[in-house]
Amino acid sequence: MKLKSILANIALMAGSLLVCFLVFEFIIFKYILKTSDAIPNTSINNIIRYVPDSQATLYERDGSSHTVSINANGWNSSHDKYIKEKPKHTLRIAVVGDSYVQASAVNVQEGFAEVIEQDLNAKGQNSQIYRFGIDGAPLSQYLYMARNEAMQYKPNIMVVQLIHNDFDESYRFLYGRYSSSFMKLKLGENTIEEVAPAPYQPGLIDTLKKSRTFRYLYYQTGLSVIIRRIINTKDDEDKTKQQAPKHGFVQSAIDVRNITELDKIRTVTSYNFKKLKDLSQTHNFKLLLVMDPVREAIYQGDDAKNYEANALNQIAKQEAEKHNIPFLDLKDAMSEHYKINKQRFEFPWDWHWNKLGNKIAGQAIAKKIHEQFLTRQQ
Repeated sequence: MKLKSILANIALMAGSLLVCFLVFEFIIFKYILKTSDAIPNTSINNIIRYVPDSQATLYERDGSSHTVSINANGWNSSHDKYIKEKPKHTLRIAVVGDSYVQASAVNVQEGFAEVIEQDLNAKGQNSQIYRFGIDGAPLSQYLYMARNEAMQYKPNIMVVQLIHNDFDESYRFLYGRYSSSFMKLKLGENTIEEVAPAPYQPGLIDTLKKSRTFRYLYYQTGLSVIIRRIINTKDDEDKTKQQAPKHGFVQSAIDVRNITELDKIRTVTSYNFKKLKDLSQTHNFKLLLVMDPVREAIYQGDDAKNYEANALNQIAKQEAEKHNIPFLDLKDAMSEHYKINKQRFEFPWDWHWNKLGNKIAGQAIAKKIHEQFLTRQQ
């Protein structure tokens, strides 16, 4: 009798949980607290991207939403399909990078790549921008995508967008859903070995992402960010005891304790830049490197040199000069706009560029392209 009572209670509890789940799954997180659609990944030609010809609406913590439009080639873009044959009298620009190029948290038409295209076309230069961006990719993966994907479309110009976590993550092996699907650099005493990416294989998280309830709890509450931070924190007592710098451990959305190996960072930066430069010379296209500034310094009216994260901007600039690659730090464009308008370039809950940040970046890059590559040809 007691056993039957226990089993009945268990059955009642299981039934109640099932009903609750169904209510949340098909009512609460579908019509009331709308959750983001899933954007599945896949590997094509051993390059991780998004499943081609898919659409998604993504919701942010403030209730706003934006659209993602994955084209036939697996990239978020306003171009439905990338065509290898280039139209006559058209300037084709490949933009390579991570979630900033993918246009995280803004509508596909508001990404800085589209802003470049619009700006150049408005100036009378018929342009076609193809972007190749996947969230989480480091600088080493940019090189891999440039070689094996972007080059198929014979760009006249390639823009590589850099942010502050691109450098150490080119050789640090992180835990994540698809971090092993990025090319990494293995540093020896006097050698650098390219570790080819593994084809992407869907896992447990991909299965769970089919549930609206999981997607809401995992993404829109910020739980995914917390989990990634925990599993990728080094078990290093010296690191935890380190005294925080004046501006804290987190600067430009990175933990500055991960960028203390500046010699290694310079080595991988120089390697990637040289390989990109070699690629540009072999395939006869112009190369432009663009980097996000230390935005905290802009908002505080402070010298960026007072921030540890700025060491990465300096290394990138110096190595670009060393390899004779045009380099654009977005500091001047963003500082000028902020000084007048006092408008920030990211979201309150996310360090990615908002619509304004994408606009300012896109306009600055278009101006640099026009002055660096187009005016000189006239």
